[in-house]
Amino acid sequence: MSNVKGADKMAVRAARFDLWSKTEQDLVQAAGRAYSEKLISDVCAEKISAADAELQPILKKLYNLYLITILQEDITFFLTNNLITRRAAAKLRDDFNRLNAEIAPHSLALAEGFGITEEMLSAPIARDWELYNSYNNEGEMSEYEDLAR
Repeated sequence: MSNVKGADKMAVRAARFDLWSKTEQDLVQAAGRAYSEKLISDVCAEKISAADAELQPILKKLYNLYLITILQEDITFFLTNNLITRRAAAKLRDDFNRLNAEIAPHSLALAEGFGITEEMLSAPIARDWELYNSYNNEGEMSEYEDLAR
């Protein structure tokens, strides 16, 4: 690029920008997502190994559920690139359902352990939807909570 001068240099930069932001946007987004998922996965594995021994089994199930969800969301990519076999892909739904069934009895304790409150678990429409929609709430829970008191 040192041999390129003035307007030519700008044209090269514009071409690179177009390639990055327009032509390869799907690839850029996929790479960013994959990198994020890898970081999340690494931190999860690290935190699980450092957790109390009695918590590790349920945390590992949650972690595996997360990993299965990632695979399911982009299963076409994994299959077409031979990163997963058809047999393993077909088994994902069963594994997902099994893990959900195993985790379900612990869901309230898990929610509490992660600091998820009752309010967070309840959608406004699950309560008094007429009251919730009787004013311009702009989706804000705090106004609804004030009316409910």
